[in-house]
Amino acid sequence: MFSKNRTRVSDRGRRGSLLVEVLLSVVILSTALTLMIQSMTASLRAIQYGAGYTTALILLDNQMCELLRKGAIQAGLRETKELAKAGDSLITYRYSLQTASLDDAAGKGINQVDATVAWRSGKKDNAIGLTTLLFAASNE
Repeated sequence: MFSKNRTRVSDRGRRGSLLVEVLLSVVILSTALTLMIQSMTASLRAIQYGAGYTTALILLDNQMCELLRKGAIQAGLRETKELAKAGDSLITYRYSLQTASLDDAAGKGINQVDATVAWRSGKKDNAIGLTTLLFAASNE
């Protein structure tokens, strides 16, 4: 009779420990799931951020190729235009170009070209710029 009573007490202890184990495993799984979702959200944000810069670099490269095809550029040129929207996104890329003549003796006949592509991603304004040298257009 004493041994039967003892068995009942240990069964109750096992039932309670099983409940604690289940609750603990649910807490661990929910914490792991939360961390996984946060990391996936951060990765998607980083991918979107990188895609914006990649698109801007491609657009800037296309604009620079157009300048190089001309072979020479005049000093004092200022140009601003909106480039095509990228895909289905609502992002508009703005391109600006400025040229200035280099006045030092070594830079005679050479213009400095500053090109920038800017866009807005969410609440943040982004821009990427390029500075290069091109031959000055002759006045003939």
